[in-house]
Amino acid sequence: MLRYTFHRTLQLIPVLIGVVVIVFTINYFSDVSPANVICGEFATPEVLAAKEAELGLDQPYLVQIGRYFYNLIFHGDMGRSYTKSVPVSQLIGERIATSAIIGLLGAVVSILIGIPLGLLGALKQNSAWDYLSTTVSIICTAIPGFWLALLLMLVFSVQLKITPVTGVATWRGYINPILCSAFPGIALLARMTRSSILENINADFVKTARAKGLPERKVVVRHVVRNSLIPVVTVIGSMLGHCITNGVVSESIFNISGVGSLMNTSITGKDYITTQGCVLVCAFMIALGNMLTDLFYAVIDPRIKAQYTRGAGRPKNRKPSVHRKGEAA
Repeated sequence: MLRYTFHRTLQLIPVLIGVVVIVFTINYFSDVSPANVICGEFATPEVLAAKEAELGLDQPYLVQIGRYFYNLIFHGDMGRSYTKSVPVSQLIGERIATSAIIGLLGAVVSILIGIPLGLLGALKQNSAWDYLSTTVSIICTAIPGFWLALLLMLVFSVQLKITPVTGVATWRGYINPILCSAFPGIALLARMTRSSILENINADFVKTARAKGLPERKVVVRHVVRNSLIPVVTVIGSMLGHCITNGVVSESIFNISGVGSLMNTSITGKDYITTQGCVLVCAFMIALGNMLTDLFYAVIDPRIKAQYTRGAGRPKNRKPSVHRKGEAA
């Protein structure tokens, strides 16, 4: 497992390099220069040229991307924001905790609601619980994120006055964005859990467990649920990986200073260096979530663990002992 973990960690490097190259290339060949945004639309060509030279934007493509990689690898420097004149790493560091709290707690709410709904829908197939699970999944899938954010703001903030309208100055301010982040995950987990359990509940190994006289609760927990968790874990890993990016809409509507709102403002403001830093952090989180998902597979499925540890417990080949004449073999 340690060797597999090491190899999966090394696989993050080419993914992040590819993300940087793609985003940097798109920004480089963009029609609008950051100098136009900084200097304004009435700036003269001489002023724009001087600003581009100051920012290093007049250098060739290979020089610019090589300098970016050098500063990123050896100094941990993601560059300096064109519009705010602040290091990008500082901007992201000030906001990443807020986005992580909203995304992770949203994933927790999705797990606590979505998995039990899917489990009840599968075990009580064609019952009221099943219809409730399906209805909730359809509603959570159909509601757009921006409309849900406005609805939560209207109900909990304006009518009931439970949460503030904007901001996360207190813990109550996290309620609306967490619920907004959790709704899509509830629908996805409920559908995935239901379909996965229905696929395994009548399998041969489950019938064998029942034939041995095991209680139904043990059959469901040990055999049905455990063998149905792999696709569910895949969804959870994807949700954890996207925890930083899930709040782009809610952070903008609720006026929350997170990575999602920073990415949104940097894109609209043509602050390409900040956009690149945000995309790099989001790509790292997604790749890390996928890696943790692969590692957790071995905990759930012993067959996958056996592939990782194959040959670890085999005895070493020993040379046959040579007996002297007259000694017992």
